[in-house]
Amino acid sequence: MQQAKKDYIINTVFKTNTLPIISECNTSCVFCSHKQNPEGLDVFRMPKLKLDDFDEIMEYISPGSKIIIGESATRIIEGEPLLHKDFTAILDKIRKKNTDAVIQITTNGILLDKTLINSLVELGGIELNISINCVDIAKRKKVLGLNIKNDIRPAIMMLKDKLRFSGSCVIVPDILKWKDFEEMIKLLDDNNADIARLYLPGYTKLSKMQVDFVKLYEEMSSFVKRMREKYSIPIMLEPSFISDFECRIEGILKNSPAHHAGLKIGDIIEKINNEEVLTRVQAFNKIYNSQNPLLIIRRCEELIQFEVIKSKNSSPGFVTLYDIDPLILVPIRQAIKRYRASNVLFMTSELAEKVLSKLILISELSCEYRIINVKNEFFGGTIKCAGLLTGQDIILRAKEYFLKHEKPDLIILPPIMFDFRGKDLIGKTIDQIEEELGIKVVVP
Repeated sequence: MQQAKKDYIINTVFKTNTLPIISECNTSCVFCSHKQNPEGLDVFRMPKLKLDDFDEIMEYISPGSKIIIGESATRIIEGEPLLHKDFTAILDKIRKKNTDAVIQITTNGILLDKTLINSLVELGGIELNISINCVDIAKRKKVLGLNIKNDIRPAIMMLKDKLRFSGSCVIVPDILKWKDFEEMIKLLDDNNADIARLYLPGYTKLSKMQVDFVKLYEEMSSFVKRMREKYSIPIMLEPSFISDFECRIEGILKNSPAHHAGLKIGDIIEKINNEEVLTRVQAFNKIYNSQNPLLIIRRCEELIQFEVIKSKNSSPGFVTLYDIDPLILVPIRQAIKRYRASNVLFMTSELAEKVLSKLILISELSCEYRIINVKNEFFGGTIKCAGLLTGQDIILRAKEYFLKHEKPDLIILPPIMFDFRGKDLIGKTIDQIEEELGIKVVVP
């Protein structure tokens, strides 16, 4: 694994507003991807940065936008950010340069104590995503691979009504049972957390643990439905299998603008400021960007108007499932026009195929097209998302497709496959894919 150079870190910050701090971790989780990944990944470890090193890096943070710390959303391996010896000093530097920005920190919570929590409260605008994974002390030790026992409950209770926070759990069927998931949900609900998230496990073909992904999703969906009837905290199961654009509210945060407006779980957003919305992503973004938006809600076949009192560029306080942003159609149409394509092949992941198909179906493209899903052959196992597809997966699936169908004159791939260098997770470039297939390949 390579060490990330400063220019790579700077580009990552500029493109994603994610600030990597450290690659070290104080756990050895049984589901950790680093233990089960195939060789050859084009990923990076953070160098040991000193406090002064962050002065230059922070210049590339987008002012006013949410700043992400500790979230594995880039090619840089994220560890436990609280392990950095200058963690609070780094936050202080961020806050002085970005007085109003929300700083979202993902942590396992082991190092949270009264002193640190008070420091975070004083900084203001801090949101925590806590990877709890298990509350039971004995099971927690096993799941997180700890050398000593750790009780997460005191830290969670200290956060109550002091900081905004959410909690999550990776579903490990070999160890965790229904009562373990509910114990976490209850702890979060009792302490006024924003959201409880349950993540389906991402096991590669090299993992010793394997599950029936579809069966587990169905079982967990039924469980989440029961828990929503019992607890008030929004409970989300991710990733989701969806094939429609119905903007259904899945959860309402306590004391949020949505809560005060009278919105309820199950409400379906039809219009925003008298404009119809196409997808969940479009609806949420319109509401997020609006001041005091007027919503037309469908509730039990009745249309009701609500005004959500909130400022511009702030969360309304409800959660929905993630589908697709219709703005992606703009660069898609531009690519088709630019290359005068009459026969287009869209290649996407197993999880994204249905929503992409629905969006393209209603977009009235000026060409013939087909949409096919691509299996994550490189990672295998339960991996089904576009962000973990590789160029080699694309090439294998495309050649298989060419044996049965006419070759297209344009192939369109998911942008999330590639980093700012135009490279996939194994370092293959878009040009290399194009050269091997002999067809123009674009990423909208």
